[in-house]
Amino acid sequence: MNRATWARWLSILFDSSVLSLWVFPLVGWYAGGWRGLIWALVALLLLSGIPLAYLLIGRRRGWVSDLELSNRRERPRFIAVSLASDLLALVVLGVGGAPRLVWTFALIYACLGVSMLLISSVWKISLHMVSVAGFATVLTYVFGIWGTLLYGALLPVAWARLERRKHTPAQLVAGALAGVFIPAAVLWFIRP
Repeated sequence: MNRATWARWLSILFDSSVLSLWVFPLVGWYAGGWRGLIWALVALLLLSGIPLAYLLIGRRRGWVSDLELSNRRERPRFIAVSLASDLLALVVLGVGGAPRLVWTFALIYACLGVSMLLISSVWKISLHMVSVAGFATVLTYVFGIWGTLLYGALLPVAWARLERRKHTPAQLVAGALAGVFIPAAVLWFIRP
């Protein structure tokens, strides 16, 4: 495989919608066994399913130029859709009695969404780096030292995003920092 192909595959494999497919069920199982797993799957459907549907429909109808949202002007509308799905998830999980850790994970999604909406309206931050660092931060909180393994993906993902000319080094570093500090602040404040 050539460099461009490696970079594309790393970008796909470490996209938030792909990472969420295994991180949410893992955290849900930890939070409450089968009950936690079911709630995590509900959260996943709301938090990732709705935004993914927006991207796929938007791509087909022309409001989204590519699934990576390379055009910064397309990001605020997508993030607004994501925030609406985050709020819906928080309500459904809260009213339904989901495990506190699963609800907190949804709150982290919402906090990251608000932050990315504000930043993306003036600057292009790396959502890939936010995702990898954010998921790694949650996994570290839940599983300790084993959760830190996902931080090891930050360098290859940064390389891939640079190789594909999607971001500058500053956008990558800012994304990684936001992905660490925003979830850490929510976890510290909520203490699920």
